[in-house]
Amino acid sequence: EDVTEEEYNEFYKSISKDYLDPLAYTHFNAEGEIEFKSILFLPKKAPFDMMDNYWTKKSEVKLFVRRVLVAEKFDELLPRYLNFVRGVVDSDDLPLNVSREQLQQNKIMKVISKKLVRKVLELMKKLA
Repeated sequence: EDVTEEEYNEFYKSISKDYLDPLAYTHFNAEGEIEFKSILFLPKKAPFDMMDNYWTKKSEVKLFVRRVLVAEKFDELLPRYLNFVRGVVDSDDLPLNVSREQLQQNKIMKVISKKLVRKVLELMKKLA
């Protein structure tokens, strides 16, 4: 059941279309009031257009509900200053048959977002 470092690197390259291995990653299951699984990656190099379109660029985290892709680039998951983070989030608690606008107002999304931000900042703190 253990995932090797090489498998994480290959997965990162497949979702990010990057040729380099990630700098760091975190793979976790959040449990409690809301349950979701997530793998988040920090790229080795900052995206070349990171500051060019800061206000228009969407987060590169893919959102899945019960293993069905709901949103390719969902800007409500992470704040703008973390838009270089890549990864996937899979939640069983979100409804499948809703529009993106309804998802953005969803309370569950706010909780997921808060936990993702905390995990990314913990990962960056470990690197520092």
